[in-house]
Amino acid sequence: MTGFHVDLDALYRYSQALASHRSAVNTVRDQVDQADVGDESWGIVGLFVKQDYTNMLGDLKDLLSEMEEGLQSASYKVRTAAMHYRVAEDRHRATLQRIASEMAQATIKTVSV
Repeated sequence: MTGFHVDLDALYRYSQALASHRSAVNTVRDQVDQADVGDESWGIVGLFVKQDYTNMLGDLKDLLSEMEEGLQSASYKVRTAAMHYRVAEDRHRATLQRIASEMAQATIKTVSV
């Protein structure tokens, strides 16, 4: 085969896989929420490190949100690309079928010189 071939089903599966990874991100985010314990739990050590720990948990939550947004965006873009490929393929197929039909119906005339 010359040219290129796009496996549309593979694109759709990949899009779904990306979207499904969002649930894993949510699971981690839930665990991060549980990791943030109250000030009393830190004792004397908390005076020195609790604020840094809270800031790092906030940063991690922000990164997880960005990851979730990235997965959703990538899933949408891959799915949209697959839809565009499918539309183009369907249009090309219809055009070629129309041309083949017109050729089959064409009358060939012999012109004598």
